[in-house]
Amino acid sequence: MGKGKNALEFAYHKKALSLINAELELLNLKIRYPEQFEQFELQTFQSDLYILPKSKDLGIVALAKIVIALFFSKKVFQRNSKPGHLNQIADAFEKIFNCCFGSIYDHQEKVFDRKPFNRMKALDFLRNLIIRKDKEGKNKQDEK
Repeated sequence: MGKGKNALEFAYHKKALSLINAELELLNLKIRYPEQFEQFELQTFQSDLYILPKSKDLGIVALAKIVIALFFSKKVFQRNSKPGHLNQIADAFEKIFNCCFGSIYDHQEKVFDRKPFNRMKALDFLRNLIIRKDKEGKNKQDEK
């Protein structure tokens, strides 16, 4: 046996049966010793922060712009010291802010499809906040 035109088919069936037998043995062990097969749930990071997705000044699109800008800067790194990929940075932001970009690449297209004066509105909003707070701080120091 094992020779002839059915040899390949026979070998395939033999391997399939050995795989099925191994699975049956594993199931049998799992039934007899369930405590040995307990799976520990990995604690996943759950942030307390969130953003309003359709906020006028800082929503999903604005967050996507920040992610895209960080990606283009090549200053966000992976553990292997290589620059992070766009989807990696987006995943991190999704976890931090409990949001979902859907496809970050679609957002990237939307950003570049916008009129030039609309592309940076969210970043200008953030920049102006910092400038305003800086001026307020300097005014408080002048009053002292």
